[in-house]
Amino acid sequence: MANFKYIEKITTSKELLDTIKTEIEQITAYTHNAAAGETQEKSTWTVMTELTKKDSATGRTSELVLKGITSINDVKKDFYVKFINPGFTNLKEHSSLTVQVLEEYNPTAKTFATEGHPVNFEWADEKFVVNGKPTDRDINKPVYLYMNVMNNRIALVAVGDPAVHFEDYRKSFLYVGALKPFKYNMDDVVGNIMLTAGAIAPEPTLPISSHDYGQYTSFGNNSLQMLATKSGIRFQKHYPAFITQAPQPGKAYVDSKLGDTGLLLEPQGFNASAWTRRYHLSPVYVVHGYDGYRGSFDQCIAVSKNNILHLDELIVDVDPNDTTKKYKQEVYRYFDHNTEQNFMNYSANVKMGIAFLKEVRY
Repeated sequence: MANFKYIEKITTSKELLDTIKTEIEQITAYTHNAAAGETQEKSTWTVMTELTKKDSATGRTSELVLKGITSINDVKKDFYVKFINPGFTNLKEHSSLTVQVLEEYNPTAKTFATEGHPVNFEWADEKFVVNGKPTDRDINKPVYLYMNVMNNRIALVAVGDPAVHFEDYRKSFLYVGALKPFKYNMDDVVGNIMLTAGAIAPEPTLPISSHDYGQYTSFGNNSLQMLATKSGIRFQKHYPAFITQAPQPGKAYVDSKLGDTGLLLEPQGFNASAWTRRYHLSPVYVVHGYDGYRGSFDQCIAVSKNNILHLDELIVDVDPNDTTKKYKQEVYRYFDHNTEQNFMNYSANVKMGIAFLKEVRY
């Protein structure tokens, strides 16, 4: 494959932004298989060094800005992603980042013309207590990082180290960058940037005044925050759609006559089809209440959480008629993301996990 890199690291909350920075800087070009007819693709990600900030006490990166470039049919779009680690100034915020989508950078003033509403990203419950006391988790404790980087987007999962405490850690998913458009909207470039991240703390009830984009402003946890709609309205709520069976009872639509319309699942046996022996996987489509279907997560898929374990690998056979792919199989890494706030909460089935591409096999 010539357009992605998969990364697994153990880092710490304190060093997380340094780890992401280093990994992005090391990607000059993506791995490719010339013997299979692939051509090398260079990375277009850039670390904005002039905007990077370090904590004075530790020397670790406290703010990181990345520049990304998406391209559809040779039409390019620059966008920026800002990460802030609040744990250096507030020790209680030891397992979180603030993430923002930005655009139109002014290098003289070092400012941006457009800034999205800040999105909370957490990989542990910072308010969790045992017998009235917090756990030993702090900014120095380990974090497991799983990341798939493409030129048009970054997908990652951060997991607080379970060894610190078995109950306060979370598996938290973040996606920032472009969607994969349908063949009918290949002109969707300018506003096609999305951000969503898992969190434990509830979303705000009202947007921050300086980032108020109207009644449907997305906070990026329980909805998908898109840079712009078809008409140009900024940072509005979008939602996921995917092919799924009905959710479990208690998580489904309650009809006035039918009652709970959920599907009762056998917990130990459901998921792999008894007929095909295969797991059901689905693209994650992105939908707006007025604009309708827009595209899908790129190289990320929805997976039912039943009878599958966190970090399992799923092998997908490539359609032999698909001439755009030079390989025979795709291997996806499954993540049982379990933050209280996540984009599946307003979907057709909250019992869905996420998987993104780990490797390809020729």
